[in-house]
Amino acid sequence: MFNRQFARREAQLRRLCEEQLRGIEIPDPYAVDEICRQLAIKRGRPLHLHELPETGGANAPCGMVLSFDHEDHIFHVAATSERHRAQIVRHELAHLLLGHAGNNESVANSLLAILPDGVDPSAVLSAFGRTSYDSETEYDAEMAASCLGELFQDLAHSIRERGRSGVVSRLDDALVHPRRNRRS
Repeated sequence: MFNRQFARREAQLRRLCEEQLRGIEIPDPYAVDEICRQLAIKRGRPLHLHELPETGGANAPCGMVLSFDHEDHIFHVAATSERHRAQIVRHELAHLLLGHAGNNESVANSLLAILPDGVDPSAVLSAFGRTSYDSETEYDAEMAASCLGELFQDLAHSIRERGRSGVVSRLDDALVHPRRNRRS
């Protein structure tokens, strides 16, 4: 029963993510920066990506999202692989797409303490920092981030398929990573 409960939750999160991505063109290979740009257009509000300043703390977040009245900002650690950076950004995107919001001033203030001067804590509508997965919100965001990664791959692949001949498509399928080849 425990596994079925998580499977149902994952399916629900995937459906929510699919709804949010409807109408977005995913480049192949996909770049999370381009997806953020397109989501900003679709949502009608700017979405900015930034590197977090080095804090050196073991409990410092590796990513966070700050939402203001008219724009959102996603922060990610600078010293990491591109794959990890993409997962961090997808996690923070998941918070936005799943509608995780709330005015948690203590969280905002502790997160804003590591940012450059000029960010007004009272202007932050919501803040989420990625340091642990103890809460249901963080669990959902991490699960949705994984779903987003799969959806980005699937959507990019389907766009590529539209312009390919049968032979090229079959050759590509034969050479693609086995876990990503879902048509066999």
